[in-house]
Amino acid sequence: MHTQQIDGAGLASKRELLRGLLITVIIAAVVLVTTILPAEYGVDPTGIGKMLGIKNLSGSATSAGSSAKTPAAPSIASVTSVQKAIASKQSVPYRADTREIVLQPSQGLEVKTLMTQGATLIYSWKTKNGEKISHDFHGEKTNAKSDEFESYIEEKSVSESKGSVIAPFTGTHGWFWNNQTANPVTVILQASGFYTDMVNK
Repeated sequence: MHTQQIDGAGLASKRELLRGLLITVIIAAVVLVTTILPAEYGVDPTGIGKMLGIKNLSGSATSAGSSAKTPAAPSIASVTSVQKAIASKQSVPYRADTREIVLQPSQGLEVKTLMTQGATLIYSWKTKNGEKISHDFHGEKTNAKSDEFESYIEEKSVSESKGSVIAPFTGTHGWFWNNQTANPVTVILQASGFYTDMVNK
């Protein structure tokens, strides 16, 4: 009996270690894609670098009319500077959610998370049977009017999407789906990050 307890504790410890490693890798990937690549190389696949005003921050990109140059490797000082600009300690625990959302024919539906400025959200969703629907990933400031929101990613006729956001303001951040087909569609949403709630609207 004593040996089984030690083995169980060791297994739980390994699981926690792997979970912590996975979270670290995800956060590092988000920082790389959303800050280091835009700031150092001008590569901004998410558009967040432009939104934060850090695209081409290092000046490694060539100016108009100048000859192309191979970008220099980022120095430790410049990387540290960028990380300090966007890194923030979180007061809420990390969480991960999986939701199945059923959209009736011609129905639009929102799922929102509550986040503070600087918090990170990573997501992936797909329709259960590959149906194509419209999608808008956006955010609204606290106490914003119904027509006041900022779209991050807008897509039409897609069966899946994935992305991330570092909240530019405190408020709700989430997804709107519109099922324009004649049949019900199930959306499978996976989200993780630092948010305090996830609600359907």
